[in-house]
Amino acid sequence: MESFLNLTIVIPTVGEEILLSVIQKINSYTLRPKKILVVVYNKNFIKINKDINSYDNVEIVQTNSPGQVNQRVEGFKLAKTDFVMQLDADCFIDNKSTEEMINFLKKNKNASVGPCFFDIKNNLPIHKLNNNNKISQILKNFILGFPNDNSIMGKVSRSGTNFGVDFFFLKNKEIQVQWIPGGCLMHYRNNLYLEDYYPFKGKAYYEDLIHSSILIKRNVKLFIIKDAICKTDFPIFPKQFKEFLKYIRSYNYTSKIYNVSLIRKYICITLYFLRYFKNRLF
Repeated sequence: MESFLNLTIVIPTVGEEILLSVIQKINSYTLRPKKILVVVYNKNFIKINKDINSYDNVEIVQTNSPGQVNQRVEGFKLAKTDFVMQLDADCFIDNKSTEEMINFLKKNKNASVGPCFFDIKNNLPIHKLNNNNKISQILKNFILGFPNDNSIMGKVSRSGTNFGVDFFFLKNKEIQVQWIPGGCLMHYRNNLYLEDYYPFKGKAYYEDLIHSSILIKRNVKLFIIKDAICKTDFPIFPKQFKEFLKYIRSYNYTSKIYNVSLIRKYICITLYFLRYFKNRLF
C-alpha cells in the first residue's frame, strides 16, 4: 500500500507550461505529498495542461478572483494535512528537501521553514554574498542599512529591502531569518494566515516580505535550513515601465510596514530608477 507524506502543496498558477514538470518532479518519488492543490483563476483554467489531472493526488481548484496571494490563500483554506507547503509554479523541490522541512517543523512547532534557493540554470545560489566588492558593501551597509558581513543573510534592511541566504556561507544547518522567499515555504496548518494580504492587482511584488512580517507578528519564527534546496529561475527586475511602476508601488507599501524613514525610502526609490534605466540602456 502506497504511503503519503502528511503534506499538502498549494501551487497558485496562471497556467505556466513548466507547471507539469514541477508536479512530475514532486510525484516522481515513492513517498508523495497527500495532496497537491493547483489553484487557478477561472478565466485561466483553459491554460492548464490536461496531463496534470492524471495524478491521483492532484486537485485543480478554480477561484473567482485573480492574484497569486488570493489563489494561495484559497488553497490554504482547503488543506487538511498537518503540514502545508506554498510553492510557485516554476519552483522545483525534491523529496529529500521536503522531508527535511517536515522534520524541522516537527521539532519547531511555532515556526515556518524555507529552503536555500538556487538558480536552476547555473546551479548557484540566487542570493550570493560578495564581501570583496567594496562598492557593494558601502551600498548595502551605509545606504540601504543592512548589517555588516555575513549577518546580512535573511535580513530586511532599514530601507525595507531584503537579502536571502547564500548556501555556501551558511555555517550551521539552520538560520533564523526575517523573511523567506514566497516561492517555497512550509507551514504548520494551524499557523496559516488565511486572508488576502496583498492590496494590488497583477504580479505580487514584495508579497513575501509582507507575508513574513505578518507571520512574525503572529509569533511564528522563520527559518531557512541548509538541508533543503529549491531550484528556480533567477528573479528578473521589471523591464516594462508600467510593470516597474507597480514594483515601486509595492515597495512603497511594504516600506510603511517596515517603518522605513522617508530619507531611506526615497534614496532606495532613486536607486531603483537608476537600476531600471541602466537595464533599459544597456
